[in-house]
Amino acid sequence: MSASELLIRGGIVADPATGTVEPRDLLIADGRIAAIERPGAILSADAVHDASNRLILPGFVNAHTHGHSNLVKGVADRWTLESSLTNGPWLAGARDTETIYLSALLGALDMLSKGCTSCFDLVYEFPLPTKAGFAAAARAYADAGMKAVLAPMIADKTLFTAIPGLLDSLPEDLRKTVSQFDLGSADATFAAIEEIIAARDELPDGIELAIAPTIPHHCSEGFLARCVALAERHGLRIHMHIAESRLQAVTARQLWGVSPVRYLADRGVLRPGFVAAHGVWLDGQDLDLLAEHQCSIAHIPASNFRLGSGMAHVRSMLERGINVGLATDGANSSDALSMLQAMRLASYASRGFSGPRENWLSAIETIKLATQGSANITGFANTGRIAVGYAADLAFFDLDHLDFIPLTDPLNQIVTAADSASVRDVMANGRMVVSNGRFTAIDTSNLRERVQDTVFRLSAKLADARPLAARLEPHVVAFALKASEEPFDIERFVNPREKKK
Repeated sequence: MSASELLIRGGIVADPATGTVEPRDLLIADGRIAAIERPGAILSADAVHDASNRLILPGFVNAHTHGHSNLVKGVADRWTLESSLTNGPWLAGARDTETIYLSALLGALDMLSKGCTSCFDLVYEFPLPTKAGFAAAARAYADAGMKAVLAPMIADKTLFTAIPGLLDSLPEDLRKTVSQFDLGSADATFAAIEEIIAARDELPDGIELAIAPTIPHHCSEGFLARCVALAERHGLRIHMHIAESRLQAVTARQLWGVSPVRYLADRGVLRPGFVAAHGVWLDGQDLDLLAEHQCSIAHIPASNFRLGSGMAHVRSMLERGINVGLATDGANSSDALSMLQAMRLASYASRGFSGPRENWLSAIETIKLATQGSANITGFANTGRIAVGYAADLAFFDLDHLDFIPLTDPLNQIVTAADSASVRDVMANGRMVVSNGRFTAIDTSNLRERVQDTVFRLSAKLADARPLAARLEPHVVAFALKASEEPFDIERFVNPREKKK
């Protein structure tokens, strides 16, 4: 018998893949599930964890977040996506490696505390990614005990040069200022990415690398081609924001005469392992293309609602066989980093489209999005299920918590009732990283003070950048609002306008 064997005894095990919820004992060996048996069938192990009065689920997988934004939680009030992008330089600017580490660590702990054991993080450094910054983010996830795919988020066009007419809409003084914004040359960007890739073998266990050309029209055609070549050369997944807002969808048609999905398909970008984040403003032809190329979609309802981007039509995606994962987005656009919240919002949002109730997401479907669907996006093998041979990534919910009293339908109550207060223990790769609500992998006793000190220092460094963004924001938002009047053949908002009698 291996010295690393652990018997988890007395719990109720839920497997969304099969829809079963049954009393089962789990034998964990070398970070994986070695056996699943009826209570009492596993007679011995080197250690025993008492899971009495616990509902055990696969650890949730967050298919899209931004670790650089965790220090700016709560900054946004009535921000649109364009507001967020305008504030991007100061949201991610002036970061040293310790600040990058602390921001990623804060997000990892936030997710773990809510039952999420792995994620896909689109990390951003302004103006260019760095090997040291990337390594700091990787170390933060590893220290917290969480698996993560990290994708440097890159582009060669700023918001103001990417959208036709936006720069010209600004007052002259602001136009001159933003014309000087510099993301660095494409050569410098790709040299930085190559340096990160060269150190790939130095990444901690459980940390993988991908690439994130941020938004199609923020990348020139040549830049995008270099991203694809890089991904093919090094076997990297590609993760992009696609048709998140109405302005993005309209801009694509202004620039290319086709949707962003059609544009990417024509340039050989779509492929297995490609992830389209948000996908709010996509029509049936776009979804057909994504299905044809075996792409995935990261559904992000909290951010879509928070930024007023619209409601993505998930049923249309699933009907085409597209793999759909669930995500929170970053802390500046959904704040909570809660996969439980994401599940509830996804479930409710599916009811916002006309049609029979059979089109609504069921509880089991919703949990599958947050586990198997998202695990397929990260590419972590044997993750997202409770099954023999799978990683022992587990979330333990307290059945004595009021969310589960009475215990009527555990999977339904996970989606409709549970919140983070009912998560008591979290296991990642067979290691208990949250025990009885407390972190075990890392000392968090001075976390609040460290964060406060860092935010104070950042505020001083960003004394000029944040006021500039505040001046720019109303002009950008007004431009986007005017663009929303452009005719478009799909609608993702509830239209409150009543017909005149």
